[in-house]
Amino acid sequence: MLGVVGLLAGGGSSCFAQCKEMISPSNHKKVHYHTIQLADKKEYLTLSRTGGERILSYHNERIGLVYYTQMFIEIRFWTPQGRFSLYSAANDRSNWQPIFVLAAPVTPKELEKMKTVTKIEVMLPEDTKVFNVDAQKNALVNKAIACMH
Repeated sequence: MLGVVGLLAGGGSSCFAQCKEMISPSNHKKVHYHTIQLADKKEYLTLSRTGGERILSYHNERIGLVYYTQMFIEIRFWTPQGRFSLYSAANDRSNWQPIFVLAAPVTPKELEKMKTVTKIEVMLPEDTKVFNVDAQKNALVNKAIACMH
């Protein structure tokens, strides 16, 4: 019964039934988002959409890095068709923020390429995080991509 209510609440569109929703505290607009676990609950990706803007974010609750200057960090996506990268600016982060977050805008064309992702690399200044994407995680990626339309 609850699943039927979720489908109906989504206005008949299956992509909204699987997306989470919240109201942005900064601009009071509706945000659709979906989270993809990478290693465990402390390391994950989020795809979010507010209107026509789509953002991919990498979250890591274990990294204690503090940046005092802006720097660019590469996030690589490996697919059977090749690889592509998104670039994120790591902004000044203070110790009172508990989660390290990188965010980059993502286009519909890049989302389409992500549907067959097999590996994700996050190129940090002092470390490279590599995540292999198995069939189960790829299904989560595709579910999140469906929320972005």
